[in-house]
Amino acid sequence: MAEDGAVLGYLAEEARPSKDELGPGARVGDYVLGSLIARGGCAAVYHARHREDARHVALKLLDPALAAQPKMVERFLREVEVVNRLHHPGIVVIHEVGLIPLRRPYYVMEYLPGGTLDSLLRDRGRFSPEEVLDVLEPVCDALGAAHEAGVVHRDVKASNIAFGDDRRTVKLLDFGIAKLLSPEPGYPGLTTGGRQLGTPTIMAPEQILGGPVDARVDVYALGVLVYRLLTGRPPFEGRSLAALARQHLEEPPPRPSRAAKGAAALDHVVLRCLEKRPERRYASARGVAEALAAALGRADDGPVSTRGEPTPGVAVLVDLLLRDGADLDDTLSRDVGQILDAAEARLRHAGFVLAQLTGSSVLGVRPLPGDAAERSAGRRQALVLSGALRDEIARRPAPDGRVHVNVAVHAGEVVVRAGGGPEVLGGPLVRTAAWAPRGQVRGVFATPAALEDTRDAIELSDGSDGRTPAPEHADTRLE
Repeated sequence: MAEDGAVLGYLAEEARPSKDELGPGARVGDYVLGSLIARGGCAAVYHARHREDARHVALKLLDPALAAQPKMVERFLREVEVVNRLHHPGIVVIHEVGLIPLRRPYYVMEYLPGGTLDSLLRDRGRFSPEEVLDVLEPVCDALGAAHEAGVVHRDVKASNIAFGDDRRTVKLLDFGIAKLLSPEPGYPGLTTGGRQLGTPTIMAPEQILGGPVDARVDVYALGVLVYRLLTGRPPFEGRSLAALARQHLEEPPPRPSRAAKGAAALDHVVLRCLEKRPERRYASARGVAEALAAALGRADDGPVSTRGEPTPGVAVLVDLLLRDGADLDDTLSRDVGQILDAAEARLRHAGFVLAQLTGSSVLGVRPLPGDAAERSAGRRQALVLSGALRDEIARRPAPDGRVHVNVAVHAGEVVVRAGGGPEVLGGPLVRTAAWAPRGQVRGVFATPAALEDTRDAIELSDGSDGRTPAPEHADTRLE
């Protein structure tokens, strides 16, 4: 694989160069750096090659500003010690450690060209229950080995799981905030007790509160991961860190089957993983894998095909945006819920498959097989429906000005699986971040793809003529 083609999420953040970044061709020990793979708050990861044998590796280099802090250097190097004490085939292998000038440490680990689970999910859409089990069985086994060795990962998420080139090898990455449950003498824990460390979207309640943690925080994160793989979205999506923390601490988790047809067999597994009280969760990661396998073995419908077929389709998104500074109190939550319920009912009645349901949005998708004329008619119907949706929402009592509703329409390719009604598995059409408006719009937003061959007398209820500028503009709309 060419160096510039490598896109792996070894860190939580998207790769982005900084003024202190080393460029391609720079030498670090016996290695020559290639492209920047990813960058987080503490370190950067590069694709690199050995100068003599051209062996491909991934090289993680501590940020120069942190290299002057002994505690950060100690934590960086302690991650290497933790990983190397585990020796499990499902955990990334670290080959060597070194220093570059100014005592900036780095370590070299195996290169996994298959990309991360996060990038795979974004590219191909959500997973079937069987695919979830295939991916997570080795991850749960790796976590089980870590837990038996007294190590809690504390950051189990899709960007910290990567694949070999055949996608059959699955590895757990990044033990940077791992915790030793019983540190050995002379081997202090990686982190200080009482500190809130982790990724807010996946943190268990006790982790958020900075309390004692054990293997069950990783079980909670597995529940979040299973939900996201099945539905394409995390179970909680608060618009601020405070709102997100409150959801994890107080709100009951949603069932994945509400957002993904065919996921009902795993509802009880996800809900048990996401119990607020640790003692109500599965006791171990391997217990989660066993529960997933047992749930699928009990399925009455028999094996479910994991394959889907790409087809043209049209999507209607109803997205609720809270005004700056608005608090989601009980009154506003009720109003938002009523708006989303009405949108859900209208989309279902019109024959749309509900591909995504969150606390603030509904995405309906309708496959459009057939000839060009039938697809054009389907897009036109979606545009008319979006106008009717907008009008229905407008007639409802406004939730005291604290929420704005965007209605957006797009056409593109969607991956569906037939059988008992189409099931949406993924595809560009469901990746709403690529086409939906990012800010508040008036009227109905429609992309040029949605308007293709629909110029003949498109009349939404606000008198729109169907003309709209390019979709990359945040204020693209029919008005």
